Amino acid sequence: MEKMIIPICLASDRNYLQHLSATMASILKNKAPTDHIRFYILENAFTDSDRQILAQLKSIADCEIEYVQVKDKVIELFPLSKKDLVTIETYFRLFIPELIPNEDKIIYLDCDIIVRHSLAELYAMDPGDHYVLGVRDIDSRGNARRMGTTRYLNAGVLVMNSKKMREDGIYEKFIRYIIENKDTIVWHDQDVIAAVLEGHVGYISPVWNGQIGRLPDNMKYSRLHDARILHYIGDRKPWLPYKDATFAEEYFKYLRLTPFADYEKTYRKHRSLWHLSKVPATLAGLVFLKKTSRLRTYRTFRILGIPFKQKRKKRKKQ
Repeated sequence: MEKMIIPICLASDRNYLQHLSATMASILKNKAPTDHIRFYILENAFTDSDRQILAQLKSIADCEIEYVQVKDKVIELFPLSKKDLVTIETYFRLFIPELIPNEDKIIYLDCDIIVRHSLAELYAMDPGDHYVLGVRDIDSRGNARRMGTTRYLNAGVLVMNSKKMREDGIYEKFIRYIIENKDTIVWHDQDVIAAVLEGHVGYISPVWNGQIGRLPDNMKYSRLHDARILHYIGDRKPWLPYKDATFAEEYFKYLRLTPFADYEKTYRKHRSLWHLSKVPATLAGLVFLKKTSRLRTYRTFRILGIPFKQKRKKRKKQ
């Protein structure tokens, strides 16, 4: 059987090494027998020890791992602040065609992702005249309206038409847009992709980027059960013991295959302590709970589970 080489690019700093490992492990565990995975890791601070940790993932399935160091003064242009949930590495994906010139097409994945299916079908998709293929963002309408674009992708999963992007000088266009709009960029690389690649962005099935986070009321978690890729967007990451993350077990399922498997014990311990800290407040609420109506016309008391309602006296006008 002929092997299909699937180039996959990820970007990470040292703080995300554990989660990068879980993502890579999920890809290797669920690849088809004919898939040969070629990883490109964009980074600028990994040590030899970090690389040795990732090399251990080859025990799951044979693969190639190539490191691409990103050290460029252009990084200083990126509009990040301390309150942002993303790191500088999130911008690295914009320059993949230039950083990895030997690939004409490549899959980009975030590191807060779990892959549950072979990526051969995703890689086989033909971008045509599109620069990138991806799944619409869960707030694509609002963001497209804000940006004045027709489409708005979630940039956590992308099929990049690297050859066409190089031919059309997209690298320079990205840089120019960042410089000219750094004060108005909100969702970082996603905004840049939406603006610069307008008219050349293709939508694919949402099964390739099942976004888990604060979903709108019209989106149900049941849709995510069939997702081939789970993407833990926002601040509800599955490794945070003080957050409630849907599909957290999927993360630990693959983390157990990595050198970071022991972290699960720490997580479970902290998770239990967090639940215990909630007990006093829960018990107090059962004994006595007071709420005031939105219009402040009455109060509701709940004593030992029995509700009582009290109208509030109107203040006399002086």
